[in-house]
Amino acid sequence: MTTHPDLEKIRRTSNVLQKLILTLIPALPVGIVLTWMFLDLEALDIHFTLDEVGPLTATERWLAASLNLLPLAVTLYALFNLQKLFGLYATGQVFTSETVRCFRNMGWALIIMMPVNILFHSALSVLLSFDQPAGERMLAVSLSSNHLGMAIVGTVIVIISWVMAEATRIAQENAEII
Repeated sequence: MTTHPDLEKIRRTSNVLQKLILTLIPALPVGIVLTWMFLDLEALDIHFTLDEVGPLTATERWLAASLNLLPLAVTLYALFNLQKLFGLYATGQVFTSETVRCFRNMGWALIIMMPVNILFHSALSVLLSFDQPAGERMLAVSLSSNHLGMAIVGTVIVIISWVMAEATRIAQENAEII
């Protein structure tokens, strides 16, 4: 049986992307730990000025890296579902209940990332200013357009998963008629 050229292109591209994501998944935690251990504070994406915190101790760096595991866990969950989706596409499985589940899970991960990032950055501000004298410690709460954009994209992906679920159901019904 011959396959359509577009399906073959989907298979090849998905195979490459799945392998790239499988490489990225273990690299992210290592990268976060190395970033917190060795980079200067200026290089980190923080939402307050550097004058408000002192130099970081090794303990503070480890605590910050540990705190970073919360948003990392959500990111890894989304990437795990994305690599699984590409794995399914690589085998020619396009409209299946499993691909729908991968889409839905990725969408929810992006939606959940918004409050997780807000909590992470807020907790990070407390952690990084904890050694300051009383009255100079802070709690910085921020909501950025990136947070909103991620939640909107996540919502769109969840809705696409609903459409895909319906398309999958119709395709299965049509297959049973023949």
